[in-house]
Amino acid sequence: MEKPEPIIAVIFGGAGFIGKHLVSELQQANYNLHIADLIDPALPNTTFHSCDVRKPIQICVPNTPSVIFDLSAVHRTPGHDLDEYYDTNVVGAINIIQWAELMKCSRILFTSSIAVYGPGSEVKDENSLPEPIHAYGKSKLIAEEIFRVWQQKDYSSRKLVISRPAVIFGEGERGNFSRMGRAMSKNRFVIPGNKDVVKSSGYVKDLVRSMIFALGYYENFVLYNFAFPEEYSIKRISHSMAAIGGFKTPKNVNLKYLVPLLLKSKALNQVGQRIEKLLLPTRIAPRFLQEKGFKWNYDLENSLDEWFRQTQFDQKGDR
Repeated sequence: MEKPEPIIAVIFGGAGFIGKHLVSELQQANYNLHIADLIDPALPNTTFHSCDVRKPIQICVPNTPSVIFDLSAVHRTPGHDLDEYYDTNVVGAINIIQWAELMKCSRILFTSSIAVYGPGSEVKDENSLPEPIHAYGKSKLIAEEIFRVWQQKDYSSRKLVISRPAVIFGEGERGNFSRMGRAMSKNRFVIPGNKDVVKSSGYVKDLVRSMIFALGYYENFVLYNFAFPEEYSIKRISHSMAAIGGFKTPKNVNLKYLVPLLLKSKALNQVGQRIEKLLLPTRIAPRFLQEKGFKWNYDLENSLDEWFRQTQFDQKGDR
């Protein structure tokens, strides 16, 4: 019996944290994987294309891709000038669509963000009104609309999946969760306000599984949130991380009134912004995945435990 022809998948931003895990997931199926990014991740059994999505895309693949994943993004908030978010997240979406049309690719998965909803104490599901407050969320929402226009031009033949992940952690993350782990390892982390503030999050291995799940759903347009189905407070997250990592349990210190002073300081402005983010709740419901029968393989504790055993929460930062 002949082996079936490999399915071509092109992953823009495939050298990043989520991209590497997506590659690992797709390699379990019969995919011919092409990574388009600024830096070669040197992943086995993949083809790398040097690509800057801010510029017209000219990469070559042997045949029409079965699916394009757009994981490319400028996302750290704070950390970038305002125009950087739009140059990559919006201009990048336009350039990827133009390349998709040139290659006659009819399936795209775009990773957006829960930042499109903005913070708030109420639960946000896929029917909630987006109200982004920062350039990152605003640029992601504009990019979503750009992809939706592409899909609407040929609704019966084109498939679009928009994934809105919460804060994602796991091996190679080096973001919010790994910063927390590093601070705890030095006994420098405190819960900066209300310990019961909910912070929606999710494990990267279940995120990439959810992408494959949504692509396999029969409808030609899918918009879905990704987070743990159970809500976790900042206290639960930090205490679980401390217990698994063998760190001291973090104390609760009210830094609410210190934030305005930090924001006024050039040297400490980003520190103030990060503390301000921790004070704000994010409550995201993954309704689509729950209603359509997606099964999470991980909860907060067993995902943190696996991550710690693999890399000790990436405490050493970039390697």
